[in-house]
Amino acid sequence: MTEVDDKLSSARLGERIKQIRRDKALTLSEVEQRCGLRASTVSKIERGAISPSYASLLRLAKGLEVEPAELIQPQVDALPKTRRSITRNGEGIGHSIGSHDYRFLCSELTNKKMCPMIATVHAKEMTEIRGTSARADGLFSHEGEETLFVVKGQVVLHTEFYSPVVLNEGDCAYIDSSMGHACLKGSEEDAVVFWVCTDLAFKPSEWNN
Repeated sequence: MTEVDDKLSSARLGERIKQIRRDKALTLSEVEQRCGLRASTVSKIERGAISPSYASLLRLAKGLEVEPAELIQPQVDALPKTRRSITRNGEGIGHSIGSHDYRFLCSELTNKKMCPMIATVHAKEMTEIRGTSARADGLFSHEGEETLFVVKGQVVLHTEFYSPVVLNEGDCAYIDSSMGHACLKGSEEDAVVFWVCTDLAFKPSEWNN
């Protein structure tokens, strides 16, 4: 994704988030209280000035009481009572923060117990990670648990209480999402990861404000 495409994507995302907030008659301050992101940060996201990280998307989803994928694209023909969803190769709802591209899978299925996605990791150094983050060390943290499986390339998994570990194609890791974490690519080739997060981050009614 080019820098121009990245800016257009951020602008569209910001417009979508602003529309959802207005539809729910919420002020920026009320969203701040609900999700823990500063009102000024939410405003910058709405204007497309910055692109939210995955962790920030989760916090915004909490504050707006929607699933993360719905922030990026409206739900179309949602089937809340079905328990089967198929996403074909190359399909899904995309979101990029520049250093990482995310593609949400099976997003039309509501009330999921898991949130599956494909991530393409472009960043090789922590300083390359873009997007909003609530942590000074550059690591991301959020509710729930997650597992990641390296489909292509090599990943360096950074976690708060452990030394960085190299994961090669076919390797898998399972972590507590509340622990600071970040994935970087371990070689010049971009890494592709199949990522699944639990639903703990996607239930606004169960969060403590």
